[in-house]
Amino acid sequence: MLVDAMTVRMVNNSDSIDTVVGTNLHIDILSDLAAALAGSIGIASSSNLDPTRQNPSLFEPVHGSAFDITGMGIANPIGAVASACDMLSWLGETGASAAILSAVQKSVRDGVVTKDMGGSANTLEVAMGIIERL
Repeated sequence: MLVDAMTVRMVNNSDSIDTVVGTNLHIDILSDLAAALAGSIGIASSSNLDPTRQNPSLFEPVHGSAFDITGMGIANPIGAVASACDMLSWLGETGASAAILSAVQKSVRDGVVTKDMGGSANTLEVAMGIIERL
């Protein structure tokens, strides 16, 4: 599917999509859109997988490094935590991954979220909220 058609499908019929595979450039665009559609670019994880497991795989938040806000305490850490959970699952540690994701969900339900999700917590407060619930 062409990337422009996929953006339309993501907006109009996102329930029809489970997994998207593509080139780095196209997935970078589509993953940002998917994260924004989910409510915040700060919550989405991503991975670059070697299905043969002969080479390393990479797990990172969709938003990347966000150097423009480094040290300000406003970055949403959920995407980084979710990426770590993806890595744990990839490594076979599904129980640990599920436990951490459950703690993230509880923290979000309790309203411990950053400004991009309508909250007032800073980066450390969100991280501590997840840890406390873990």
